[in-house]
Amino acid sequence: MAKQYDVLLRLLILGDSGVGKTCLLCRFTDNEFNSSHISTIGVDFKMRTLQVDGIKVRLQIWDTAGQERYQTITKQYYRRSQGIILVYDITSSSSFQHILKWASDVDEFIEGN
Repeated sequence: MAKQYDVLLRLLILGDSGVGKTCLLCRFTDNEFNSSHISTIGVDFKMRTLQVDGIKVRLQIWDTAGQERYQTITKQYYRRSQGIILVYDITSSSSFQHILKWASDVDEFIEGN
């Protein structure tokens, strides 16, 4: 069976718990929105294939849990990702301030490997 895409990109969504990472992912991949969502445990992923300038690009988007207790699990996914999406809640200044921590974690992990 032939591949159904030309390029595969692995993206990782990072941010505090409850900022809307999963809702953003479901809206983008399935065009769905569920206002009563439960927290992600560990890591989950969804895929979507797009046409970009005649090239079929498959996005494999990994949704990570934002809780501190899952960070040892989620950091294992940093290595394989080719892009990072940082998400914060516009009504929470602390989630915005934590974006620096998330970016620093990614930089630290990449430099260490």
